[in-house]
Amino acid sequence: MDHTDRLALLVGVASSRTCPAGEVDATRLHHAGGEGGTRMYANRLERLNIEFSVERLAFPGIQTLDPRIVRIPAGRNNERHRHAHESLFVVLSGRGVVHIGDAELPVAAGDVAFVPRWVFHQTVNPGDGELVLLAVTDFGFTSAVLGDYDKRMRLAEGEEVAS
Repeated sequence: MDHTDRLALLVGVASSRTCPAGEVDATRLHHAGGEGGTRMYANRLERLNIEFSVERLAFPGIQTLDPRIVRIPAGRNNERHRHAHESLFVVLSGRGVVHIGDAELPVAAGDVAFVPRWVFHQTVNPGDGELVLLAVTDFGFTSAVLGDYDKRMRLAEGEEVAS
């Protein structure tokens, strides 16, 4: 199924106003605090002070949203990057600085930051404890439109980057 077919399917489901999976299993619609998710990837690159991990929170039938837990240890950051999907960062614990374009936004537990499509961004943890974010993206929708673009936009797991 190509991305045009996936987009047509997504539009059909959204316009039908019915649940595509039939009955919803309510026991699978909840992740307890601190539970985490399924590991997607992690990166560490000493030269650029990069160290972070990303876990996906899987929910049955999820189509457009892609909730992820991002963990950044004390004194570390993720890579500066951009992508086609939008992201909302909800700070679950710790404190940090989210760089979005030219803006530098201090964040702490309970704060929310928005990253628009294609804007360079990076999250830094200057604190002495782990920074944990819930990143809610529209990766599913954007992938339906553009195909698998994310692998071209990010540092691959364990990949070295040129300085």
